[in-house]
Amino acid sequence: MNNKRIASELNRVAKGLVSSGDVANTAGEYENFTGTIDWKGSQGKVKRATFELTNRGINWENGVWYGGTWNDGIWEWGTWITGTWEYGTWENGTWRSGTWENGTWQKGKWKDGTWENGIWQDGIWEGGTWEDGIWENGDWNDGTWKYGVWCDGVRYGGTWNNGTWEAGDWKNGIWEKGTWEDGTFRQGTWENGTWKDGIWYGGIWKDGIWKDGRWESGKDNRGVEHLDSPDNWR
Repeated sequence: MNNKRIASELNRVAKGLVSSGDVANTAGEYENFTGTIDWKGSQGKVKRATFELTNRGINWENGVWYGGTWNDGIWEWGTWITGTWEYGTWENGTWRSGTWENGTWQKGKWKDGTWENGIWQDGIWEGGTWEDGIWENGDWNDGTWKYGVWCDGVRYGGTWNNGTWEAGDWKNGIWEKGTWEDGTFRQGTWENGTWKDGIWYGGIWKDGIWKDGRWESGKDNRGVEHLDSPDNWR
C-alpha cells in the first residue's frame, strides 16, 4: 500500500470520528486524537493519541508510534517511540521508551522504558526498568530487574534487585537478593540471597545461603579467593 493510498484511507476513516483536536492530515498523521479506529494500513504515524483496536482481528501492521495510550490489540511490526502500553500482544519491532503495563511480548528489541508486568517470550533487552513479570527467554544487556521470574536466557549485565532465577546463563552483573534455582554464574557480584543449585565459575560472593551446586572459584567480600563453596568457609 503506497503513502497516498494510506493517507486517503486514514482521512476517510477520520471523517466519521469525533475528535477534540486535529485528526488525520494529508500526510496520514494523527495528532491529539482520542477515539476508536480500525487500523488496516501498513504505514503511518500516530502522535499523542489514544487508540483502541477492535476484537475483529484488526492489528497494527507497521509504522511509527510517537506517543499516547495503547489499550489492546496486536502489534506486528514497527517502532514505538514513547507512550503507555496497557495490554495486548507485541509480535516484533523496536521499543524505544515508554511504559508497558501488561501483555505478551513475543520478540523484538527493547531499548529503554519501564516494564510493569506481563510475559516476555523472547527478544533483546538493552536497558530500562523491569518491575515484575515472567521472562521466558532472551538476551538481557543492561538495566534494573526489580522482581519477577526468570525462566531462561542470557544476562550480560545490570542489577538484579529480587525475584526467582530458574535457569540461564549469567555473564555479569550485580545480584542483590532473591532465589537462584539453577543455571550458570560466570562473573559478577552476589550481595545476598539463596543459591539452590547450578555452576558458579567466578565472581564475588558477599553473603547468602549456599545449598548445593558446583563451585569453581570465587572471592569473598574481603577479596580472598576460595576454591570451595561458601558453605565450607570459616
